[in-house]
Amino acid sequence: MQNPPGAGPKTQLKPKAPAKPGMRPGMPGKPSGKGSGTQKSTAPESTVRPPWYKRKYLVYPKFQVPLIVFNVLITGVLFGLVGYLVIRSHLYLEQLVKQTRLPAQNLFIQLLTEQLRTLLIYMVVSLGVAIGTTGVFTLILTHKMAGPLMRLKGYFGDVAKNSEFPEALRFRDGDYFQDLPPAINGAFSALKKKWFK
Repeated sequence: MQNPPGAGPKTQLKPKAPAKPGMRPGMPGKPSGKGSGTQKSTAPESTVRPPWYKRKYLVYPKFQVPLIVFNVLITGVLFGLVGYLVIRSHLYLEQLVKQTRLPAQNLFIQLLTEQLRTLLIYMVVSLGVAIGTTGVFTLILTHKMAGPLMRLKGYFGDVAKNSEFPEALRFRDGDYFQDLPPAINGAFSALKKKWFK
C-alpha cells in the first residue's frame, strides 16, 4: 500500500518486549517489591551445642555458688560428725580394755589404735571423693536451673530494649522449668491478637 500524498514515510512500531520477572511495567531497571533482591530468611538458625567438656556450667554464679558451698558444707559436717563418733567409740573401748587388766591389754590397745588410724584414712579419702562428687553434681543440677533463668533475663531484656513482640521463647532440652515457655508464648500471642485485631 502506498502512502497518501503529503504524508511522510510510515513508521513501523516495534512490539514491546515482555517485562522481566520482578520488574514493574513502564519502569525499566527498577524491580518490583515482590521479586526484588534477596529476601532475608526468617527460619531460626540451627545452633550446635558444644561437647559436655567444653560447655560453660557456671553461668549464674550468684545462684550456683551458694548452693554448691551449702551442699559441700553439709557433706563435710556429716563426715565430721561420723568421725567424732568413731573417735569417741575408740576412746571408750580403750578405757574398757585398760579396766579389764588383761595380760595382753597393750596388744589390744595397739590393735584398736591401728584400726582407728586406718578407718580415719578411709574416711578422709571418702570425704574428698564425697565433696568432689557433691560439688560436680550440684554444679550440673544448678546449671539446668540457672540456664533458664539467664535465658528469661535476656529474653525480657530484649523485649524492654526493642519495645516489640519477641520471637517464641525456647529452653534447651534437659533444662528445668519447661512449662514456662508455652505460658509466656501464649501470653504474648494473646496480647498480639488483642492489640492487632
